[in-house]
Formats: sequence, structure tokens, C-alpha cells
Amino acid sequence: MSDLAGRLAALLGAAHVATDAASRALAGADLFDWPGAVPPDLVIRPGNTAEATAALRVIAAEGSAVVPRGAGMSYTAGVVPHAPTIAVDTTRLDAISIDAGNLTAVVGAGVTWQALLDALAPHGMRCAQTSPISGAVSTVGGVASQNIPGSMDGILGLAAVLADGEVVRTGALALTDAPPFWRHMGPDLTGLFLGDCGAFGVKTEIALRLVPERDAAFASFAFEGGDAMISALVAIQQRGLVARALAMDPVRGRSATKVEAGEALRSAAAVASKAGSVLQAVRDVAGLARVAIAEPAWTLHLTAEGVTSAAAEAGIAAARGIAKQAGGREVEAAIPRALRARPYSIRGFVGPDGERWVPVHGMLPLSAARDCLAALERAQQAMTPDLQRHGISLSHIISSLGAYVTIEPMFYWRDALDPIHLRHLSEKNRARFGGGTPNLKARDAVRAARMTLCAVLDAHGAVHAQIGRHYALLPRMDAGAADLLRRVKTMLDPGGRMNPGALGLGGEP
Repeated sequence: MSDLAGRLAALLGAAHVATDAASRALAGADLFDWPGAVPPDLVIRPGNTAEATAALRVIAAEGSAVVPRGAGMSYTAGVVPHAPTIAVDTTRLDAISIDAGNLTAVVGAGVTWQALLDALAPHGMRCAQTSPISGAVSTVGGVASQNIPGSMDGILGLAAVLADGEVVRTGALALTDAPPFWRHMGPDLTGLFLGDCGAFGVKTEIALRLVPERDAAFASFAFEGGDAMISALVAIQQRGLVARALAMDPVRGRSATKVEAGEALRSAAAVASKAGSVLQAVRDVAGLARVAIAEPAWTLHLTAEGVTSAAAEAGIAAARGIAKQAGGREVEAAIPRALRARPYSIRGFVGPDGERWVPVHGMLPLSAARDCLAALERAQQAMTPDLQRHGISLSHIISSLGAYVTIEPMFYWRDALDPIHLRHLSEKNRARFGGGTPNLKARDAVRAARMTLCAVLDAHGAVHAQIGRHYALLPRMDAGAADLLRRVKTMLDPGGRMNPGALGLGGEP
């Protein structure tokens, strides 16, 4: 391995090949604890597609397995190897090229969503592709590999390096005689690599669709219970009235507003720049605090967009009527306004007081969301005594960007934080939250509870993003589709060396 490290250092530079224990541990982890995980033997950080190609050819000659990773902010073991591997850290792939006239951008897979947002701001544009709230550090390539609730139609094409070092370009990046503006010409090979959890190749470049920034309007409502709230959410989405709906149960609402208020206070200038004035930013902070204190209820937060402010307000007005008819009481819209002004933050990847956090999620058809939430709440009641015994709290966040509902039960408990948590906390919060005592019994209890709730979600027809090594894929697929997936894996990676075990494909138990 030392000889291989030396040859890779000659290609990439010694600073971009790491063999020390700390780097290896960090590159083999995500936000949860996975028994049987094995740190990679070494970590490489290519700076462009050519470097990635050269490095993977050297690695292929050695027969070593590879795990691609971005920021590692997932929680399904998609970037956590369980056998000896080499980690390909993509965060140096950070080039950004914007073609405002054609509403497209081509970016390195390691570009963070925050960096892209900042680069697009002077053009008055944003990415059409949905991005996660962790976009302060999570990457464009990570979303392409893991999928995210919502359409992946904002991705127009990509470049990926296969296990043998061959580069493939798809969609908008496949044509040699046209600018990268269109995904669909012939079979959609781009879709083959989306949501693959790195099982098919190392993504190095992503072509993205851009859209102009739109005017927005906001409203928030409190409901007596989850059933009334989700009935309103589904009815609003069935009519396509809002661009984003976000709901929180009372527990999550209190912790979220506590975190959001603190974030807003620390970044009043950022909030003010989009809220319209410093005065509005101050009002939003005060509103967040009032919501946190005064709303021990389910809350639903809506954002509508339009080509004019009047069009956005019209969407909110129609949604308001549905929410009130379902029993919603309008409250200050501080949360959706703050999320619009500052869409990315990773402060929530630990609890407001430094608790360890991990969710489980499912995306459901609109018609199944109400019954599924009720079933999840029944399952939660049954497991409450065991969770309380280990000091574990459980709350829900529910979201929708279209014709589906994502339900995300989330667990919090006192436990030691890992290096991946501490890396992204502020110095102040590292001092506050670091040094905790490992709570292995709580982790085991959370592990069992996640599987219980996942079974409930699946029983109601849920599908999942970031399949990784956690969610079942092949057992739920039509036999022909599962066979096709295996054949594609064999064609692209005949040695089973590209992220073995991801998606349940090859190389690992």
C-alpha cells in the first residue's frame, strides 16, 4: 500500500494522498455508527477529471476497491466501506462554469451548494435542482449520487470515471458539437448514474439547469394534530399551489426554531439581504422565538413562488383557505422566510444542545401520506418506553416539493460526537459539545427503532433517497428490473470494485 500511495502522490501531489489514521477514519464515516465498518487504506483527492482518471487506472492495476465520497453528510453507510478500499474524496473538484445565457452551469462534483448559490447570485439565478439543507458543506456530486427528495431533472449530464479509469460523459456533456444545454438525446444515460451511491463510477463533473430567482410569498399555520396538518398539506400539493411545504411536530418545531433563531442572529446581514431590510431580519428573529415558545403544535410552513409577487401571493392565498378549512390557525411565517433567506446550514446535524442525531425517511405518494403518518405515530407510541429508557427523543419533519410527501422521523440522544460532527461545528460548539461519553446502548436502540419505522414506511409504499447500505432496494424491485441493475453493474464494474456493497450490489455481505 505504501508503494501505491507513492505512485498516486506522484500523480496528484503528496498533499492530496493521505495515509494517516485521522484522515482515513474521517473518510470512512458518515453521521451514524455502522458495525463492521473498515477505514479506507488511504485517501486520494483528485483535482480534476484527468487526475481522477489517471489515479483510478493506477488503482485498477492494483485491483483495489474504491469508495467515492463528497462531504460524507449522509446516514445510510453509502460512503462507509466494510472491506479494504481506497477513498476518493471529491471535494477538490470545485470548478464552476456558468453559462447564464443558456441557463446552464457545469460544476465539479465537489462544489458545495453554498458555493454554487454564491456564484449564481450576481446573475440573479439559482439551480433548478433541489439541494439539501446541509448544502453549506454537502456537494453537488453527493446529491447526484445519493438522490434527494424531489426531481433530479435539474441535472443535465455528468462525467464519471469508471472502475477501470475510463471516462464516460452523459446527457448534455456527451455531445461534442453543442453547448451543454440539453439532457435528453437518445437513451437517458445520465439517469443511470443518478442515485447509484457511487456504485457505478466516480462523478467528477455535473451539468445543471439554472432558473431565474422568483418572487416568493410565505405563510405558516398551527394545527391541533398531525392528521389535520397532513390533510391540509396533501390538499395544497394536489392543487400545486406552493413550491415548498415543510411541517414539524411540536418537539421538532421547538428545537428547529431555537436553532434557526440563533443562526439568524449570527447572520442578520444575510437574512436582511433577502428579507428586504435589517428591520425585517430582526422581526424574523423575534418571530422565530415566539413560534418556539407559543406553538406546542404541529406547524405547516409554506413558500409559494411566482413570476411576480402578486402571483406568489395568489398561491399563498389559495393555500391559506385550504389550511384554515382544515383547522389551521395562521401564525407568523418566520420559519419559511428565514429558510428562504438562508437555505443552507449544518447546525441541525446535531441537536440544539449537542445531541447526536440520525433520521430515517420515506417518500410517499400523496394518497398514502395521511395513513402512513398515523401508523408511524402508533409505532412511536409502542417504542416510547424503550426510547425513554435510553434517553432518546423522537420527532418528525415532513416536507414536499411536489406530488409526494417525505416523512422523516428523527432520533436525538446524548452520546459522543464523532470527528465528522466536530469537523463542521464552530469552535464554540466543539468546546460545548465535544468530549461526550459514548452511549453504545442508545445507538443500538436507535438502530432497531429505525428499522421498525422503515418497515412502516415501506408498508405504505415509500421509496428512499441515499439507498446506501441501509435501505432495501433489490428485494423490492421487479425481478426483471433487479436483474437489469445487476447486469449494468457487471458491465460497468466487472470486478465489483466500485463501492462494493452499495445498493446491495456485490462485494460485501
